[in-house]
This record gives sequence, structure tokens and C-alpha cells, in this order.
Amino acid sequence: MTPQHDSMAEQLREDDSSDDIWDHEAQLSHMDDTAGYVCDHCGEEIVIPVDLAGGEMQTYVEDCPVCCSPNVIHVHVDNERVDVRAEPE
Repeated sequence: MTPQHDSMAEQLREDDSSDDIWDHEAQLSHMDDTAGYVCDHCGEEIVIPVDLAGGEMQTYVEDCPVCCSPNVIHVHVDNERVDVRAEPE
């Protein structure tokens, strides 16, 4: 191989390391970006958008759109699914 070909082969090996990132992003794009929970205050099922790029574990406070009571939302994103649970603040 010529030095130019060696350089190109090295570049391809370096580019292959980014495949894991692309695979992870592809998996996230196939997951549902909405999830639901039941408000502990009023019993209504609430559907919320999920930020798949926000990390595996997310926790935040959101007011119920039905009764306006605050809920602590816990989101867990793994490679196959999104789990959401809520508890009163």
C-alpha cells in the first residue's frame, strides 16, 4: 500500500468508532417519544413528550394539565423502551 492508502485506511478505522454513536441514535429514533402516567391527585392518564436525548435518567416537576397539581416525573430511557412514573410533589 502507498502512504496515501495507509492514511485512508487509518481514517476509515477512526470513522468506524463513531458507528456506536450512530447505532445508539438509530435505536432512539425507533423508540416512542411519548409516554404516559396517571396523576396521583385526579387519576387522569397524562401523556407527555419524552426527551430521548435528555439522558437515561430524568427527573422533573410538571403540573397536571387536568387538575394543576404538581407531580414529580421520573423518566428512565434504556435501549428498548421508555418508562415513566409519577409521584406527588
